[in-house]
Amino acid sequence: MSFSSSAKEDLVKIRLKTREQRLAQLAGLVHTCGALTIGRGRGASFTTETPAVGRHIVSLATALYELEPTIELSERERRRPLTVVSLMGDVAERMLGEVGLLLVEDGIYRIGETVPEPLLSDEESVRAFLRGAFLGSGSCSNPYRGYHLEIVARSAAFADQLRARIGAFETEAKIMLRREKPVVYLKGDDVSSFLALIGASGSALKFESARAERDFRNYLNRTTNCETANIEKTVYASGEQCGAIELIEEHMGLNRLPATLYEAAMLRLNHPDATLQELADLAEIGKSGMNHRLARLVRIAKEIRHG
Repeated sequence: MSFSSSAKEDLVKIRLKTREQRLAQLAGLVHTCGALTIGRGRGASFTTETPAVGRHIVSLATALYELEPTIELSERERRRPLTVVSLMGDVAERMLGEVGLLLVEDGIYRIGETVPEPLLSDEESVRAFLRGAFLGSGSCSNPYRGYHLEIVARSAAFADQLRARIGAFETEAKIMLRREKPVVYLKGDDVSSFLALIGASGSALKFESARAERDFRNYLNRTTNCETANIEKTVYASGEQCGAIELIEEHMGLNRLPATLYEAAMLRLNHPDATLQELADLAEIGKSGMNHRLARLVRIAKEIRHG
């Protein structure tokens, strides 16, 4: 099961305490995965990839209205079937009007693009609305692969409404276009904040846990890469220094070096794998002092090579 499906199955279990909350959540669902249908009167159909969401829509709508629900599977080639819910009945038109999908002005019907603001009059209703929107067309990446959550909107007006309502909880959402459809999305810390906001506390904790584990692995990789680079640098420097010391021994003898350089040369020859700091500790001098002595030996070797 995907991370998104798991989060949605947790969300549909949240108990809604008031009619206002149920209506706000249904409004979020209608405006993301619902559509107006015209047959035996006006009604609504919903399409979702998560069967639990389909069952939740039926439960939610029939608790609010006396509707005639049907639920069926729509097969798709090489992919999981879709769950299709239809809600018909004498009060279906009233339901669509109350959630803002079907508007009537001077006897003329038109499709509404946003949820009526009176449905979002208190904090819990707003949370329910955002939860419904995520259940309808939301998805969240597996935190082991990235930190991205998005809700596909059907209009720019609805995307703006979503972003504004999310922003009221100090969680930053942005909007992008994908195939000419507006998509409200969140990144990084805002993903777990949003999941917690809509009540997916378990998923938010899983997200943070996976994110912490992923960040720690990245830290270990960076540390290992850094240590590997340092080892390679030490091996290269040691090889260059030992080569220089051997050249000096061959052409002039190490005993002709000043005492400090002679000591540095013998330490390097006796400890070819030691780091600069380790050689400095053995000589009881500073790291920069040891570096200066070894660099001087390399310069002397270069002078010998070039006559």
